[in-house]
Amino acid sequence: MRKVIILQARLASSRFPSKVLAELAGKPAISHIVDRLKAATLADAVCVAIPDDHGEDRLAEILRGLDVSITRGSGPDVLGRYIQAAYESRAEIIVRATGDNPLVCFRNIDRQLAEMQADPELDYIITEGFPLGITTETFTLRTLEKLDYLARQPDYREHVTLYLRQRPGPFVVKPLAAPPELARPELRLTMDTQQDYALMSAIYEQLYKTGEPVDLKAVLDLLDSEPELAKQSQSVIGASA
Repeated sequence: MRKVIILQARLASSRFPSKVLAELAGKPAISHIVDRLKAATLADAVCVAIPDDHGEDRLAEILRGLDVSITRGSGPDVLGRYIQAAYESRAEIIVRATGDNPLVCFRNIDRQLAEMQADPELDYIITEGFPLGITTETFTLRTLEKLDYLARQPDYREHVTLYLRQRPGPFVVKPLAAPPELARPELRLTMDTQQDYALMSAIYEQLYKTGEPVDLKAVLDLLDSEPELAKQSQSVIGASA
């Protein structure tokens, strides 16, 4: 079965506009994210799904230099954009990634894909226990099509798997546990606000080496060794709650 990572990204974010182009260690965040997704060995392709608004043309131009396929679809109807991307990329198993996670775990992607391939009855896999911003979701094309049919309210169209997570009854769901050494759910390692960006910049400045994805265990060790950084990660959670 063809396995495609579909990365949703846009420039028009209300909390942190153009965050996917914010520089980390001299490269746009979106470039780091794509590099990490490509490090997943079991995925066949990476497709980036972006809005078709002209305001997103700059993002499309940058993506053309990253050797990924691009789908341009509805801005507000992200679920519809995912369906379009899945059909255009001929995906049968889909990994959902988002453009605000520059530390997304590529090893977790391979683990989710292996679990999905091992059990054809599964509809959806999520990994629990990671810091916020590390995991992906994996599901089948039939699951996405079912969601497209069932999820009609605007919130469900904007947040691709929200319907499934709130109403899992019609789906076969398998939660995985994060590896114990990476199980730190109290930490926030996403990039949705300027404060998130300050933390992510500090992490990349200290840990990024050209051509090598930042190691997640090294990130956690850094936070443990520098309490002010760890406090910054946790304080954003409190601010957004």
